[in-house]
Amino acid sequence: MRRAPFCISKGMNTKKWSTTTKIVVSSLLGLLAALLLYAFRVMIQPTIIALLLTFVLYQPVSWVQQRTGWSRATSIVAVYLLVILILIIGPIIFVPRVVTSVESLLVLLETMVTDMQSVASGPLPSIFGYSLNIDDILQQLGTVIQNVLSQAGTGVLGLAATFTAGVLTTIYVLVLGFWLLKDIIKLQRMVMNALPPEYRDDVQRMTQELGEIWMAFLRGQLVLGLVVGFMTWIIMSIVGLPNAAALALLAGILEFLPTVGPGISGAIGTLVALLQGPTWLPIGNIPFAIIVLILYVIITQVESVYLIPRLVGRRVRLHPAVTFTGIISAALVFGVLGVLLITPTIASVRALLGYVFRKLRDLEPFESQQRQDEIQIPGLIGGHWIEGIVFDLDGTLTHLDWSLATELAQRFDRFEQFWPGERREQFFRRFMAWMEGPSLAIINLLTWLRLHEDARRLTRRMQRVRGFPPSEAQTLRDGVPELLTELRQQYKVALITNRSRNELDSFFQHAELPDDLFDAVVTRDDLRKPSPNSEGLLKVLEILNLPADACLVVGDTELQLRVGEAVGAVQVGLLCGMGATQNFSNADLILETPTDLIGYLNRPQVMAKLWS
Repeated sequence: MRRAPFCISKGMNTKKWSTTTKIVVSSLLGLLAALLLYAFRVMIQPTIIALLLTFVLYQPVSWVQQRTGWSRATSIVAVYLLVILILIIGPIIFVPRVVTSVESLLVLLETMVTDMQSVASGPLPSIFGYSLNIDDILQQLGTVIQNVLSQAGTGVLGLAATFTAGVLTTIYVLVLGFWLLKDIIKLQRMVMNALPPEYRDDVQRMTQELGEIWMAFLRGQLVLGLVVGFMTWIIMSIVGLPNAAALALLAGILEFLPTVGPGISGAIGTLVALLQGPTWLPIGNIPFAIIVLILYVIITQVESVYLIPRLVGRRVRLHPAVTFTGIISAALVFGVLGVLLITPTIASVRALLGYVFRKLRDLEPFESQQRQDEIQIPGLIGGHWIEGIVFDLDGTLTHLDWSLATELAQRFDRFEQFWPGERREQFFRRFMAWMEGPSLAIINLLTWLRLHEDARRLTRRMQRVRGFPPSEAQTLRDGVPELLTELRQQYKVALITNRSRNELDSFFQHAELPDDLFDAVVTRDDLRKPSPNSEGLLKVLEILNLPADACLVVGDTELQLRVGEAVGAVQVGLLCGMGATQNFSNADLILETPTDLIGYLNRPQVMAKLWS
């Protein structure tokens, strides 16, 4: 029999690779990629810059293309020409002033270092047999600052020299950025088509989330630096801080170092005030330094409470310890570029790890936050069974008096066009919330100095700043009497207030509340220091005879919850008073109003009987 000739049909499939072959090929490709990355490591930095250029210019190029109907390449060229024109005209207008400010800043820092190394204040008292000398301390501190500044200046100047002299690198960045901008949609489509269909939606949504993180950081930090620098310049010029413009420039630049940057600029500004004194205020250097320090703290508070949530957003915000560790590590390993980009990089890694962990737990990977009441056992909060509840009065159970914020907002009506009234009032409300901590600190200091009359007088004056209305004008929030009555059937309920016993009795009388509504009441008369402090909460725990972890502390400010955290109690932050979500990061639960507690604490009657 004649054998048919061997042939391969056109539609015949080739032999599939075995698992071993796939592993070997993948390992070889990974090794090759690592070798190429090492061989061309000098191109990593300009490639990152080209990617950043692509990311920043993508929206402007798309906007020009949509508005003009030009081709993608023409739109890119138009944006490039506009950027180059800005880079040419900008230095002509601003460089002389910036150079003057930089030179002034360098002279200022050198003078400060010289003053620190030459000051003589005599020895400090002996401690454990060792005699310290302020001369040695300041000289060492001045030497450290001088070394840090020289290293930082060398890095910045080296980076500037690299971009100025490296013509080839500049061309590489521009050309690579051009082709990425031109074919970015094709590249995205190619990558998506190469992925398995079931993963395409995840990759697309993750890409969108990472893009929002980087855009929020780059845009937010740039605007934040300009706003903080301008604010610092205006305020420090008014009080007469020497070289205010140079220090404002430093503050704006250091905004690109989240968490640590404002502290560095504030410390340098305070040292300048301490060593050189004011230009016109008739006060000594030490009081002036204290004033400058307070102003820097206020600027930092305005930045963290008002500017960062709006300009940067919560997606990029990291714990200060994580930010500090990342900045130091990036400075040691990657230099200046690593320091500038480490924060969004860590935020991106956090988003990727969050996706991985949720997938491992079979949860929805892109849910922004898990609902607090997905699985809720009544009476179980933060992993603890609740037996007692401690309420604050003003802001928690009663309405606050925001008339001061309204009056302050009305005084700035001339800025309505770019600072609407609603935002002005919200800003001053947050300022009132921030003032609670400093005001209590001053009152506690007066009490410690036994200036009790001054402390009482200041307490009365600060009531309006804290939003406390007169006791006869206090009003309960809707549903609070019913809430307290219902909770008392299953829990021990207590009240801590910074008002006196007479004020509280007057409020109970006009609000028609029964005297036995609470199992324990602690007023200002029962405390050595104004509330909130742990003394009042410990008294309540003693009266209720409950352990701290079985007690729920409910308040509308960070200070109130901080007391609960200090003694180990469970904490609930309320947003209805002076509360803000960003201030309740350590709370076990965040609610809008106190009546929302019912869903978390109201046990069915059968469960309540079993529990009791």
